[in-house]
Amino acid sequence: MTESEYIPPYRRVLSQAAIRTLLVAQFFMFLVFVPYMPNWFVLVFVFAVFWRWRVIHGQLKKPPVWLVLSMIVAGIAGIVASGFSRYSLDTAVAFCLLGYLLKSLEVLRRRDGIFQVYLGFFLSGVYLLYRFDPLGALLLVFLVLSNLLALQAVTSEGHFRLRYALKQSTVLMIGAVPIMVAGYLFFPRLPPLWNIPNDERGAQTGMSDEMRPGSVAELAQSNEPAFRVSFNGERPPRDQWYWRGNTMSVFDGETWRARYTARNPFAWPRNIDLPVAEGSRYDYTVIQEKSGQRWMYFLDWPVQIDGADRRILPDARAAQIRPINNVYRYQAVSSDRVSWSEETGAQRLDLALPQTGNEALRAWANERYQEAGSDWAFVERLLTEIREQDFYYTLRPPLYRGEDSIEAFWLGERRGFCEHYASAMAFMLRAVGIPSRIVGGYLGGTYVPGGDYIQVRQREAHAWVEVWIDSEWHRVDPTAVVSPNRIEMNLDELFMGSQPEELSVGARLGRATLVNQMIMYWDNLNYQWQVLVLDYDNNQAIGWFTSAFGEFSPLKAVLALLSVMGGLSLAFGLWLGLIPIPKVQKEPYRSLNKIERLYGGRGQGETLHQYAQRLAGQYPHHQALGPLLQQIEQCIYDPETDLDRYELRHLWQTLQQERKQDSSLV
Repeated sequence: MTESEYIPPYRRVLSQAAIRTLLVAQFFMFLVFVPYMPNWFVLVFVFAVFWRWRVIHGQLKKPPVWLVLSMIVAGIAGIVASGFSRYSLDTAVAFCLLGYLLKSLEVLRRRDGIFQVYLGFFLSGVYLLYRFDPLGALLLVFLVLSNLLALQAVTSEGHFRLRYALKQSTVLMIGAVPIMVAGYLFFPRLPPLWNIPNDERGAQTGMSDEMRPGSVAELAQSNEPAFRVSFNGERPPRDQWYWRGNTMSVFDGETWRARYTARNPFAWPRNIDLPVAEGSRYDYTVIQEKSGQRWMYFLDWPVQIDGADRRILPDARAAQIRPINNVYRYQAVSSDRVSWSEETGAQRLDLALPQTGNEALRAWANERYQEAGSDWAFVERLLTEIREQDFYYTLRPPLYRGEDSIEAFWLGERRGFCEHYASAMAFMLRAVGIPSRIVGGYLGGTYVPGGDYIQVRQREAHAWVEVWIDSEWHRVDPTAVVSPNRIEMNLDELFMGSQPEELSVGARLGRATLVNQMIMYWDNLNYQWQVLVLDYDNNQAIGWFTSAFGEFSPLKAVLALLSVMGGLSLAFGLWLGLIPIPKVQKEPYRSLNKIERLYGGRGQGETLHQYAQRLAGQYPHHQALGPLLQQIEQCIYDPETDLDRYELRHLWQTLQQERKQDSSLV
């Protein structure tokens, strides 16, 4: 082959096996991002597959420039039209995935294939920004493996063998484990990388800062986890598992809203004190799932909150300045009895009602208040009304709308979920001049013994009333009257016994013993993952380092990092057989090999006896050489002869002295 005919490796055309392997790796890469991208991305992928099919069948042509430019412009327009108009994680990933798909249109040579694989490696890491749980970690391993196989297919000179490539890729991934472990233990967490804004489309779950009739019932249909709580000591009784999130004090006749909303967090007041504990204190840790909301959840009532970037609000709640788009961990202390500061301004605002609407209910409430004679007596009268009348607790209440919606519920249908009862009670309390507000949060949860924590799901969403009497806030839950078992039972457990038809098929299936055990096992696995992996931060890394190596310093950190990486790499290398372990020969073969190194090896067909005679003639001054070889020969050909190690050592010492005296040997 002449020099003019030589084709550099990076310009060589890819084989069909390489193109197919690249296509399979691209399929898996695209598949994991489908839930997070606009649906029209499927059309781009189908077009890319169609073009690769043409290439596989012999049409080795790059697409026309006008086609590539048209698809780029159409893709950018589609991304903007899909709601990705600002910089966010979704926007960045959408552009990257679009480039990844369009790049495959022109992959014909090795250089382009390698670039495509490197893009796949990058997107594999990006996937962790969306899902960082055990299943996400397994998917990441699979994505990396598929890209390694594609890389070997692209760079192979001859026939691509899948079994051999799979073995090599597995060895490479196992060999990278030491670097991964060392990076996990020592490498600092970089907040700018993991805090890319991701609220572009406002995807939110959980309790919001407003409540309308039916909103909590809709949320209660979801079985997704909201947060998990582990207590550092005694757990409160089951009937005290009220997890407060939002406090809603503003009512427009149909919807309750928080006074301090997520729309303008910079207007929230600062330096607000929480109530002071007067009863039993409970210390606990909350691991909250990403929700897109700002609100944090606590056992009623919180008296101490520790967490990064949190803000205490006057209505006994706490919030994050930024939406919670990642799993968030914080610690808190709550008490079952607290003392409140005099909130004269807040009490005045907690009496506000619309000028019109629900007139019959206002009159009914004022009449009953006159009969009761005191604030507490009126509260008890309302609870008695719920207890004695035919009120019904249901997940499928009628649709109450309009300015008389509360009146239609209380004086009419009397069928509702927790938000209907809480809204009606708060309205009537305000109508007679008693400050009140609604708290949105969760009630109950499932204790998981294997992990010693409480799992709270969206299905436990709940709303109750707080009333200001005798200079303090008191919790009043009308649900405890209309459905007393709800306080001690989770919602799906309650309805399975009385109204199973109101639960979704998934909820009913989840109550099956085997399915429920599997769900709890998976949730426990996720919890342990969050505790051991996600909660490992720089402070823990430095604490572990200090306990192992003393006071922290950059030099010690570098040396420790190299030591750990070297030690783990050596261990894996020995385990995989990549580093050969020299075998220690047993006597007398070790002595024979040593003599052959010193005096030269035996000739072809030369016996050990002949070898001894030849050396005796060549080195007559080495008197110990003959007896030494004689003893070696006897041990080799007569296994029953015991080797005299003392005599062997003495002969070697004599031979070394003779060699020193013989100036002809160096």
